[in-house]
Amino acid sequence: MIGFLLALLVAILWGVGEVAYSRVSKNYDKSNVYFYTYHVRTIIYLGVVLLFQRSLFGTFHWNIFTQTLPVILCDLFASLIIHIAISNGKLTVTSPIMAAYPILDVILGVWLLKEKISTGQIVIISLICLSIIILASSQQKSNRAPHPIKGIIFACVYMVLVAISTFFEKNIYVSHFGVYDLYYYKGLVYAFASIYFILRGFITSTHVKKPNAVILKGCGITPIGNIVYSFALSMGSLSIVAPISSLYTVFTNIISRIYLKERISWVEKICIYTIVISTIVLITLYM
Repeated sequence: MIGFLLALLVAILWGVGEVAYSRVSKNYDKSNVYFYTYHVRTIIYLGVVLLFQRSLFGTFHWNIFTQTLPVILCDLFASLIIHIAISNGKLTVTSPIMAAYPILDVILGVWLLKEKISTGQIVIISLICLSIIILASSQQKSNRAPHPIKGIIFACVYMVLVAISTFFEKNIYVSHFGVYDLYYYKGLVYAFASIYFILRGFITSTHVKKPNAVILKGCGITPIGNIVYSFALSMGSLSIVAPISSLYTVFTNIISRIYLKERISWVEKICIYTIVISTIVLITLYM
């Protein structure tokens, strides 16, 4: 029951977070977006760990760090890629593509773990891929989507990074590492990345705008959702948590069409619904 409620909370946080982040990505230059993305995540990740689990010093272990590093690096680069995807394309289109990462988890499972793939899974994966191709071929430039094809391409890249991250995160929990272990090392890596953006700002004389509610919400809601998702995975069944959490793209589409005034054609709508429904069914079959 707790896992179910946490998964539902994740879906809401991720949905609202994507819309808030889209507003930041489309209204602030990338230097400011990256600067606040990394700093806010550092504060949130390390803040949670320090508040509930451990001190910052004296608990670093190389063997744990190396095992969590693949997850951390994927998350690190995904936080860069998502800005490119959202700032160039319509959120109603890029969001369901980014949320379709389970298709790659299935492929990774077949490839690396020698898991069997059913005919139904092959059909669903084909439907998702076909829908993405149709979306890419039907996109036109607009004020909301200056480079829609670029947005879709980087949404696919983001999907790959999240799939790899999810795959390795499962192994971390199997190895008896906890949520706090992951976010301790993730917070440290983000802290070093934050320092890099500070130094880069001095070198390039980048003007960093003062933090405001828009920036803090846009950069802070999603990482909070990430932490809740990890706790949901550790406390509930993956077969329940994953499908419910993936519903975040439904919230994203509803909110973005109302709040961001995005409009989509009937072809785009069919493709989006196909991706969302197929992803949820695929997760259910995979688990």
